[in-house]
Amino acid sequence: MNSAHQRITRRKYLALMAAATASALAPSFCHSENSGTPLRVAISAETLAGANINDARAAYRIWLAQVALQYGIQAAVAVPDVFIPSEDLIRDVRLNKLDCFGITALELAQLADLTEPGNLVIQDYLADGIEYVLLVHNSSPYKRLPDLRDAHILSHLHRDLVLLPAWLSTMLSAFNLPRPDRFFASHKLNGSLNQVVLPVFFRRVDGACLTRHSWKIAVELNPQLGKDLRPLAVSPRLIPIVFGFRNNASAEARKRLIDAIQRVNSVVAGQQIVALYQSRSLVVRPLSVMKSTLEMVRQSERISAQQPTIKKGTA
Repeated sequence: MNSAHQRITRRKYLALMAAATASALAPSFCHSENSGTPLRVAISAETLAGANINDARAAYRIWLAQVALQYGIQAAVAVPDVFIPSEDLIRDVRLNKLDCFGITALELAQLADLTEPGNLVIQDYLADGIEYVLLVHNSSPYKRLPDLRDAHILSHLHRDLVLLPAWLSTMLSAFNLPRPDRFFASHKLNGSLNQVVLPVFFRRVDGACLTRHSWKIAVELNPQLGKDLRPLAVSPRLIPIVFGFRNNASAEARKRLIDAIQRVNSVVAGQQIVALYQSRSLVVRPLSVMKSTLEMVRQSERISAQQPTIKKGTA
């Protein structure tokens, strides 16, 4: 992939991440004359997975300005920085300064007691959970997870993989093995899917972590990968990122926003955004769909408390 194509793809990705919430809010603005205090919205910077946060903020502000210009009235407002650090978002929700928030499951584990249980907004392809896979070469000696002690691992840097460290920790713990930073010789990240999978194919590294969806895409593009590589481990179905509401947020405002989200495809810009997002729509699910994901997150937190992290071989 040439550098120009990488820049275009990355720009589209950032614009998508930044504008998704604003596009969902847009249809609700025209119904907001009697809405009272607008919903206060923020998104965790952790949902960007290392992407350029300044580009994301700029894209969001441009879109939100277009929406405000078109409708003239705001039913929801974003915090000035739009994307904020995890600790700031968690603090502001606890201080009742935010009503709607885009967060990872790691953050939801800390805010579940304050999250309205009936309505989470999730991308359709995440709603039933996604799987992570740990790939190795067929000719490698690795048959079980314990065989990978002191191995060199690559992982795909992608927001859908925000739960990867938690999964690896709980999986290793099930074998009475240490945390990933103690177990693997190195564990590096790369934003290019090819640069994660191909080094395993050419035997330059021992294993690769990515989503099953990404693995299927890689095999479609290069069927030989499916013949020479195999999953050594597969995660349970996980939901990594959601939009939630604080449990004391206005029920009327929440309903308007959810109605708008469910009609996002009726707006041209919304159609473009969900297409770029590689999803068809945003769907509403109860907090209960996160039960198994949150159980894994909390288990990984207990493991982390018992085994302090060692910074080794990360990038």
